[in-house]
Amino acid sequence: MAAPVEGDGLNSLGTDGGGAAHNAAYNTVSGDAVIVGPVLMAQHIEGLRMPDRAPDAPPSQGPPPSRVFVNRTKELAGLRDAAVALAGEPEPGVLLVVGVGGVGKTALVAQSVRRELKQLFPQGQLYVDLEDLRRDGVVDLAAVLGRFLRALGVSKDYVPAGLAECTALFRSVAAGKRLLVMVDNAQHAPEARALVPPQGLLVVIARRALPSLLMDGAVLIGVDPLDEAAGTELVRRWHADADEGTAADVVRLCAGHPLALRAAVEWLAARPHLTLD
Repeated sequence: MAAPVEGDGLNSLGTDGGGAAHNAAYNTVSGDAVIVGPVLMAQHIEGLRMPDRAPDAPPSQGPPPSRVFVNRTKELAGLRDAAVALAGEPEPGVLLVVGVGGVGKTALVAQSVRRELKQLFPQGQLYVDLEDLRRDGVVDLAAVLGRFLRALGVSKDYVPAGLAECTALFRSVAAGKRLLVMVDNAQHAPEARALVPPQGLLVVIARRALPSLLMDGAVLIGVDPLDEAAGTELVRRWHADADEGTAADVVRLCAGHPLALRAAVEWLAARPHLTLD
């Protein structure tokens, strides 16, 4: 915390047995000076190093969008329309992007950020994959908020250790900023709810719907496997020589899951003596 200090002087500790000051050091803090953190008083200071100033640039976090991306026209439109509507509200909005593992939820959000969302929230985009910080099923939310605070310019020396203090500081630092916060691999509503910015939009990516967030007013965006046409296009973007009928068979075998399709094509690419047929 920071607090203005006024006074004629602050006396250092160090007295003899009779109470008289012995080699006392006197320091004066006056005017508009502000003390942040612990105060050290000494008779002689060799040097003083202040925390480095963070780069004066808004954070632009998140996975990069893929250059090989097909279809998802309906989902992209849904994300855009919901984000535009929620961006106009004074309260923060929440989007819940739901689909099974490997269906392309994160890739969809990355495309939406590049195409529209980044322009809607130019004061910063924050991203975290909760699986990176999940231990024994529990996410260290204080560590997540610490990352966000450092990205917003707070020196690591001033980031609190406790969750309550981190939450309070995040809300103070983010106040007045319209931020886009993306939370990947959320499993429970409380771990996502703790990361809602004071203003802006929270995009939660999860494998299942989180009813508590929906009851809070979150907008649901469902992501289904690719249909045969889109899946075939994706396979042929990766494997240009693939016959259309054969590519469609691969899509059906992989149930239209982009991650499974990619794994199959990569397996073949590592074995050039084999063909998709």
